[in-house]
Amino acid sequence: MQAFFIGVNSKFIHTALGIRYITEYCRKFGIAAHMLEATVNEPVLSVLTRITEQVEACVGKSNSPVLIGLEVHIWNRNFVLELGGLLRKVLPEALLMLGGPEVMFHPETALTAAPFADFIVCGEGEEVVACFLQNLIQMEKEQKDILWGKGAERQLLMRRYSETEGTIPYGIAYRNTDGEVVAPEKPLVVEDLDRLPFPYPDLEEIVSRHKIVYYEASRGCPFHCAYCLSGISHSVRRRKLSLVLADMDRFMQAGVKLVKFVDRTYNLDESYYLPIMEYLASADTDAVFHFEIKADILSRKVIDFLKTVPRGRFQLEIGVQSTNPEVLQAVGRQDNWERLRENVSSLLDVGNMHIHMDLIAGLPLENLNSFASSFNDVYGLHPHALQLGFLKVLPGTVMDREALRHGMVYMDQPPYEILSNRYVTYKEIRFLKILEEAFDLVYNSGRFPLTLRYMVRMFGKDNAFSFYKELTEWYRDKGMAGLGHNGMEAAGMLYGYTAEMHPDLLFFVREILRLDVLLYLPNFKPDWLAWRSEINYEKVTSFWRDEEEVRKYLPDYTFKNWRGLHKRYALEEFLCDPWTGEKKSVFILANYAEMSLTRIETSANI
Repeated sequence: MQAFFIGVNSKFIHTALGIRYITEYCRKFGIAAHMLEATVNEPVLSVLTRITEQVEACVGKSNSPVLIGLEVHIWNRNFVLELGGLLRKVLPEALLMLGGPEVMFHPETALTAAPFADFIVCGEGEEVVACFLQNLIQMEKEQKDILWGKGAERQLLMRRYSETEGTIPYGIAYRNTDGEVVAPEKPLVVEDLDRLPFPYPDLEEIVSRHKIVYYEASRGCPFHCAYCLSGISHSVRRRKLSLVLADMDRFMQAGVKLVKFVDRTYNLDESYYLPIMEYLASADTDAVFHFEIKADILSRKVIDFLKTVPRGRFQLEIGVQSTNPEVLQAVGRQDNWERLRENVSSLLDVGNMHIHMDLIAGLPLENLNSFASSFNDVYGLHPHALQLGFLKVLPGTVMDREALRHGMVYMDQPPYEILSNRYVTYKEIRFLKILEEAFDLVYNSGRFPLTLRYMVRMFGKDNAFSFYKELTEWYRDKGMAGLGHNGMEAAGMLYGYTAEMHPDLLFFVREILRLDVLLYLPNFKPDWLAWRSEINYEKVTSFWRDEEEVRKYLPDYTFKNWRGLHKRYALEEFLCDPWTGEKKSVFILANYAEMSLTRIETSANI
């Protein structure tokens, strides 16, 4: 028996953690298990070729049985179902198994949608799949002449498997000899995570290909969010602390650049998660560690610690979803917005870690005005990224069962995204999708912080949603939506929008936008930004040659050559103070190594 587990990622830089755990767990028991990763961006026939070539290379001329497991997620469902159908055609005698959140909660529906599949893994699959394969291997040894051989029929095997008591363990769904689906009552979980092996035997290759490493220190979630699958298993299980730290050592020693903890709520137990963070913060490493946390339950002790973490070592992802208490109650969330705001604000003031926050549009009871209020609340914190998501009515969730009550109209196929409900119309959802696009282009790019702060204050009268609404309407009416734009085009968009909608403030926007472009798009020099480099050429040249003067702002500065200097620094004059808005001449130094800006004193020789 040879087993092949296939993970289809959404991007090349991702890794498929689920199939890695199953493959390595099976290998612990001497099972010939293999894994292969692909992406949804590859031609399906190319992936089919890779799989079949791997099967042929491993099986050789033997008539060993073959089981192929495919992991099904929201981002790859359609791709995997097509791939599975093709595998059935070219490998008709192979056993095909599906697992993952897209199939595990409704195995009857999954077996109907995927008639090529023989088995559905319902839950966490490491133990049950290994048990199943061990049973098949034992049957293969005992009845080799009957079970497999030249001209063996898959239907015969399936009949024998289903008729032999205990061969297909509880936790795997299948059709019995009468065509009825046999499935467990609830998804299985792995109770002891310490039994799971290290899932990256190919760590050196992962690092060389600059891929993201995903990791689980815990599984399960004690919360009951109506739109989420993670809370279906309320049993939170944790891997032993010593094992987690040993795994982290392996990542850091290998030179992994980014480790993303996929624990649904990382910071549940301070006595468990804080030692991990302290260990990682004190390590001599360039690795970055990403955690998804519930920010309102962070203690003062943890906040104080996080303020001391080396710059760039941690990334925090914080799901807010809504700041409306009635909406949060309707979806089963219990968040303290005031405490969350205080904690996040405290961390952002220090600025030593990237903070990403999430909102969800289309939640029950959340109309457009309520969403705008939530947007303004979170935007007011100025996180490094604010993701505007849209409710996905996932099969198997509470929201799926309550969809009719809330008038949910949503996509029948992945990603099951909301189109309308009793609280927001399709037209409003459609508009928010365009707003999300424009917002990502300007705010989440991180390239225009000073410009956007000015625009929100002056154009939106400190109402961020009002400003982005007007910007989005202009963006849509100009036919820019859905086309894709780079940073230079985004800068031109902000300038064009101001010129047309707020011409009286164009002078100030131009000056502030030029400063953002100087720091974040240093090679972009459009005439419409009125660069003053040529006008001030002699002054700026004299400044850079005066090492004593420059060291007031750059203590380690030594002039070597112009080429090296222009790669590291820039000096530009602005006709208003970008921070105060005062109309006066200001020279500002951009330091690209530190991505910082420094105002040059008027007494400087410029």
